Amino acid sequence: MSFFKKLSIVLAILILFSVNVVFAEVPYNTYNYDDNLRAVPSPAGYLPEKVLTYTEMELPDNLNTPSDLSFDKNGKLYILDGGNNRIVVLNEQLKFDRIISKFNVEGKDETFNNPKGIFINDNGDIYVADTGNARIVILDNQGNLKQIVGKPVADIIPKDFAYKPLKVAVDKLGRIFVVAEGVVEGLLQFNPKGEFERYFGSNKVSPNYFEMFIRQFLNRQQRAQRILILPVEYRNVAIDKEGFLYACARGTYDQIKRLNALGDNIIKREGRIGDRYGDLYYNSSNPVVTDFADLAIDESNTLYALDNAHGRVYVYSALGDLLFIVGGISNQKGNSLDAVAIDIWKGKFYVLDESKGIITVYKPTDFGELVFYANSFYMQGKYAESAKPWQEVLKRDAHFDLAYIGLGNAYMKEGKFKEAMKCFKTAYYAKGYSKALKEYRAEFLRKNFAFIMNLLIILILLYFIVRKVLRSKNISIKEILDAKIRQNEVLRDLFFVFYIMIHPFDGFWELKRERKKSGIASVIILILLCIVTVFKVQLTNFLYNPFKPENINIASQIFSIVGPICAWVVLNWAVTTLFEGKGTMKDIWVTTVYSLFPLVLFYIPQIFLSHVFTLEESAYYSIIGTVGVIWTLLMMFAGFMTIHDYTPSKTIGTAALSIVGILFVMFIGMVFFNTIQQFGKFIQTSYLELKYMFQ
Repeated sequence: MSFFKKLSIVLAILILFSVNVVFAEVPYNTYNYDDNLRAVPSPAGYLPEKVLTYTEMELPDNLNTPSDLSFDKNGKLYILDGGNNRIVVLNEQLKFDRIISKFNVEGKDETFNNPKGIFINDNGDIYVADTGNARIVILDNQGNLKQIVGKPVADIIPKDFAYKPLKVAVDKLGRIFVVAEGVVEGLLQFNPKGEFERYFGSNKVSPNYFEMFIRQFLNRQQRAQRILILPVEYRNVAIDKEGFLYACARGTYDQIKRLNALGDNIIKREGRIGDRYGDLYYNSSNPVVTDFADLAIDESNTLYALDNAHGRVYVYSALGDLLFIVGGISNQKGNSLDAVAIDIWKGKFYVLDESKGIITVYKPTDFGELVFYANSFYMQGKYAESAKPWQEVLKRDAHFDLAYIGLGNAYMKEGKFKEAMKCFKTAYYAKGYSKALKEYRAEFLRKNFAFIMNLLIILILLYFIVRKVLRSKNISIKEILDAKIRQNEVLRDLFFVFYIMIHPFDGFWELKRERKKSGIASVIILILLCIVTVFKVQLTNFLYNPFKPENINIASQIFSIVGPICAWVVLNWAVTTLFEGKGTMKDIWVTTVYSLFPLVLFYIPQIFLSHVFTLEESAYYSIIGTVGVIWTLLMMFAGFMTIHDYTPSKTIGTAALSIVGILFVMFIGMVFFNTIQQFGKFIQTSYLELKYMFQ
């Protein structure tokens, strides 16, 4: 065995061993999302460093259903030990410091009652959502009472309102924001004196169009008896270094918000996940919907969102890019059973598990630190400095969106617009790609303007020279082509479509009466339409293409064109037969397919121009397609009036009935295939039962 062969085997064993070691250290699945928003494995950004039990913290006794935690600016950790109605304070070494279990109110000691939320401001003041006592208790850093904020009082607050404050946060102006149980109007905002001011940052109601449709047919009493459509209530609230409020709520979209002074959501979400947070999919294999319990924001505005449903922490950049997914649900170290609170201190985050009564400390891995290092340059606008670390990130995780965006911006800074476009396209970052395309287009024109103009002048001169030469020899290209076309009936009927586009009434009439090969020509037009449509889906720039070319099945794409046309022809023939239409099924087929030809003509320039237009010029792109569709509809209208000898109103009426018929057939088809599928499963299950019974 050669030396290199032995060396290769040794290296392979070492690499395999090292890979096993890395994965063995991670007690949960680490993944991110690719450009199709499918979960793909990703290196771990954080690993559990240690678990703080009550013995580790040197507490006199165990925690009992702790509900929240918060660091002060000196690194002391305050744990709200809800079941024991106390606050446990740990020192900077995360060891027991003291307990705050009571405070003096006008000479009388009082205690907490099932408190749920705690917040420490920059002065060290302690704000406690004393849920069972329906109040916010404000203590100084020594545990002395400063203020009590009771139940909100205002005309808009119902008198029978059962006030249960759950979470609390305070901004730099001393305004107090409270999440209260059952309050769907938003956060409760109090001024520093403890007076209720307003509801803040209400969640919008998602329209239920089915419910809205049903309500149109109900009277006032019936509408009152139906379930009210209410906005969702907040679950938690946090403050970033700039004093902006972050709040999280249940839902599938837009669960996390950054609220300005007006209560508007101003969170940035430039990443490909948009306004979706947490796990992007939930189905039979992942039936639990993400349920954010707490948020934390570090100095660089990196967002840590704690998902109680999955026991995971989702880490997002300040621009909304998903960086890491950490944790899971189990008894294993690094996972949680009932994660309820999170906070950050010196680059590590701390997750409180209510059921276990422990705190798990997570620290960034080398990969995580590399990402944060690159991101720090990126957030400061130092794109050139961020290029190298982003390249290192991509060597470890080829699906890391933010690295491509960072590299794209670095290339933009260097004037390498083409390279920037490639990076932005890989990350599906349309905004960046559009900017790079605009710069690249301008640069291309600057460099090639003289060549383009010279080429244009040469082509014009060539045209006139060739034209003059052909005329001198009495040769007409048009006459030659016309003669060739006249000799072939199929070609003649095929090119007749251009005449129909300009003269639809006369054209369709002639097509019906005189063109015998129009059926074959219509098949050729249909094939052209299929080819151009497939090209459109495959080749249109991603700025204007809602489909991912690699996900498109060409056969199904063709069927999506041919199927509706066939259904339209059959249903329209059936309907018009009942309404004394003069057109045969062949007439309907030919008229339909010929009418679709403008789409072929307009799709082609759309494909090319999609690579030239930026997002700002999307209106021009849309106009081209709109003109094609309108032209097609006008041709169909004229064609069906002509072949059926209908009035305009009768043409529209039969077309509408045909569309209704298609929808009905689709519904019947879905029911039929679903029934067949269920019957197949029944046969399969019965066969397996019999097979196991007689084994």
